[in-house]
Amino acid sequence: MAKARPLQCPFCDNYLKRPIDIRLKDLEILGGICPCGSVYVLDRTGHQLGQIYMDALCFACKGDFEKALSLDPEDYEDIDLNYDFNSNTTGRGRTPEKTGKLLFLRLKMKKSDAI
Repeated sequence: MAKARPLQCPFCDNYLKRPIDIRLKDLEILGGICPCGSVYVLDRTGHQLGQIYMDALCFACKGDFEKALSLDPEDYEDIDLNYDFNSNTTGRGRTPEKTGKLLFLRLKMKKSDAI
């Protein structure tokens, strides 16, 4: 993996723990939550980005699949990174075959949500 770095949130640079098993309503994922409010979801194979994308949207919506499906791309930000579970590091560029993918997703606050 090119330029491996410790696992950090790409939105706020907080250092993060490796993904853990999470069960939320009907959702079962490997992931976590950053103090900034972003969520991250792991695909160990690196070949199921579509599945973890939907999982991340549902996770960010607290398990509400209908709300997740109703979101527009303007409602959130997302970044995917190559991830090595053994070393808990991320990187970009060319990767070994056994590298997973981490998808970070953060919902944008709408003006109507602001206090």
